[in-house]
Amino acid sequence: MQPATVDYDARWGYRHLDARRYERRRYGGVIRRLNHWLLERALGRALAGIGRDALVLDAPCGTGILGPFLARRGLRRVGADISPAMLAVARDRDGALGHVRADLELPPLRPGSVDAVVCTRFLMHLPPVSRPRVLGTLAALARGPLVATVCHPYTLKSLGRAIRRVLGGRAKRSPRLTRRALAAEIDAAGLELGRVIPVMPLLSEVWVVVMRKPGSTS
Repeated sequence: MQPATVDYDARWGYRHLDARRYERRRYGGVIRRLNHWLLERALGRALAGIGRDALVLDAPCGTGILGPFLARRGLRRVGADISPAMLAVARDRDGALGHVRADLELPPLRPGSVDAVVCTRFLMHLPPVSRPRVLGTLAALARGPLVATVCHPYTLKSLGRAIRRVLGGRAKRSPRLTRRALAAEIDAAGLELGRVIPVMPLLSEVWVVVMRKPGSTS
C-alpha cells in the first residue's frame, strides 16, 4: 500500500544529505545548544509519567540527537528514520536497542509494541491534511502517550512578522498551529490532548504536546 502523501520535504529532502553537517548546522553554537537543552527539558516534563526501562520509539530519530537524553532517563529506545544518512550517524551513538529505516506513514511496527513514541521536528513538514492520519498511526504504536513537537504562532517573532506584513513589508510565512487548530487535528486523529508544554513562552515557537488514545491511562 502506498502512502496517501508522497511529495513533502520530510519524505524526500532528508534521504540523501551530509547528516553530520546537518547536525552541526541544526545543533551547533551556543544559542542552538541552549534551544536544544530547553527542548529536552520540556520533553522531560512530557515523559515524567514514563517509568525507567520503558521502551520508547524515537521517530524520526534523525542523527540520534535525543539518544543521550533518553538514556539519562533510563529509557530503552529504538530509532526510526527514512534517511539512511541520518541513521548512519545515529548508529554511532551508543545505547539504542536498534535502528530501523522506516516511512512514518507506514511504520514497520505492530500496534502497541512500545511504551511511548517521541516525535520531534517532523509534524510541521507534513501537509495539514496528512497530520491527523500520521498522528493516529504513530499513537497506535504506543501503549502510552505520543509526545510530539509542533510550531505555534504565539511568539514575539510571529508578532514582528505580522506587523511587517501589516505595514506592507515582506515577512516569511511558515506553517504554524494555533491552539484551536492543534486541538482540531488531534480530535480528527481520534486522540485526546493531554498537555501542551511551551519550550519557552513568547520566545520559542515550539510546543511539546502529549497525546493519548481514548481510555489510555499509562
